[in-house]
Amino acid sequence: MVEAAGITLRESIEAILVIFIMAAYLERTAQVYKKKFVYAGALVAVGLSIGLAVVLASLGIAPENELIEGIMFFAAGILVASLTIWMLRHGRRFKGEIEGQMARSTSGLALAAIAFVMVFREGAETVIFLQSLLLSGTTPVENFTGGLLGIGLALLFGLVFLRGTARINLTRFFKVTALILGMLVVELIAHGFHEFFETGLLPSTEGILAVVGFLSKDSTAASIIALMLLALALTVLYDLLKTPQPSYDSLKPAERRKAQYNFLKEKYSKLGLASIVTVAMVTLLAPTITASDVAVPPPVSVEAHDGVIAFPLPRANGLHKFQYDDKRIIVLVKDGQPHIALDYCYICPPTGYGYDGNTLICLNCSAPIEPGTVGNPGGCNPRIVDYTLRRDSVRVTVKALETAWNQ
Repeated sequence: MVEAAGITLRESIEAILVIFIMAAYLERTAQVYKKKFVYAGALVAVGLSIGLAVVLASLGIAPENELIEGIMFFAAGILVASLTIWMLRHGRRFKGEIEGQMARSTSGLALAAIAFVMVFREGAETVIFLQSLLLSGTTPVENFTGGLLGIGLALLFGLVFLRGTARINLTRFFKVTALILGMLVVELIAHGFHEFFETGLLPSTEGILAVVGFLSKDSTAASIIALMLLALALTVLYDLLKTPQPSYDSLKPAERRKAQYNFLKEKYSKLGLASIVTVAMVTLLAPTITASDVAVPPPVSVEAHDGVIAFPLPRANGLHKFQYDDKRIIVLVKDGQPHIALDYCYICPPTGYGYDGNTLICLNCSAPIEPGTVGNPGGCNPRIVDYTLRRDSVRVTVKALETAWNQ
């Protein structure tokens, strides 16, 4: 939900910003009647973005399809990177360039086309990003809730900022958020490489996977989004502190009251916007960073007798770990069915797994593993080990354990 809220907030702000600049320009040039074309182009772009989301959802892409996941992550990373580069190059001239395009456009259809292209780019990028989140394990409800929250905050941002009540420095805003988006690009590309490593399409080492795993973890993505929201709040507060109080001495009483009202209106609008963004950031990140529902049970030490390790078969649902020397075996019991493997996946370092009540979670990269896939080789699935299951115990030879662990 955190990632969905963050990306829809950023993309929605950009789309709203484009529409506002175009509408304001038409008002200043006495072409208000052309605003309907701008809004029509934007609405068509929104509709097509929703259509793109429906098409991607109807394809029925399986979350276990690492190749498709990797492609989607790379596509999202490339789109975000292109936007970041564009903003760094043109952020200072953003408003002027849009107005320049409009000045050269004499027809309403041309204005609609500009609005369509600008908004559809943001919409398509958002859809692809959200689809990549679905493939990585985020539920549709989390995506929908986070998306609504992001759009809601963007609309609030538009009401407070874009209508002229809180004139934030656009150049500074784009530079700061472009820097944070650059970090998001790195996280997305890391996700893409991780999926390609899982398929065996690219070679990897434990050292590389340690770095890639850290970058692709949910907590890393949450921290990046937190920085983006914090940057937005600080940018607003900085502009507030840098806005001097105007002098009212030369104004008549009526003009003075109006000027004071406008100054206070902008001041409290900025304070309100910064406060709301800060509250949203804390609310979203508190459960993600400070409270994890992934259980990581301590391993129970076991010994070998005549080359055989034997330990009781757990009956309680949940994740159970057993350790011989520095090697660990997991027994995941779900609905009374035991799933037995090593606490070591095929590609990541041997950091092991946690359990969130439904799926195993790789502690190196946060990849979710369905219990039914335990016993399948490859990717972030637990390594297979030969064992014998008896009525009340599990037996593994030392040789089988060492062979599976060191393969």
